[in-house]
Amino acid sequence: MHSKIASNGLRRMTPYLITVGLGLSVAANAAQPESSDEAPSEIPAPTIDTDGDGVMDAWDRDGDAQPDVWDTDGDNQPDALDTDGDGKPD
Repeated sequence: MHSKIASNGLRRMTPYLITVGLGLSVAANAAQPESSDEAPSEIPAPTIDTDGDGVMDAWDRDGDAQPDVWDTDGDNQPDALDTDGDGKPD
């Protein structure tokens, strides 16, 4: 007879225990900082050696085999753009 009372009490408490468990998991999840799904855009390595020194220093972004972005300071980041289409940094 004692076991019926214990199981009946457990049945009554189950919804409350589930609610508390879900509340705690939601609160723990909200406390975690959001990770951005967007990875920082990575700049590909330059593919054109415009000055003939053996070091790639320009990119061909539009695929016409002509450089249109240059790395002028050697940090592998684009520094100069060709916005007018003449094939030279502006």
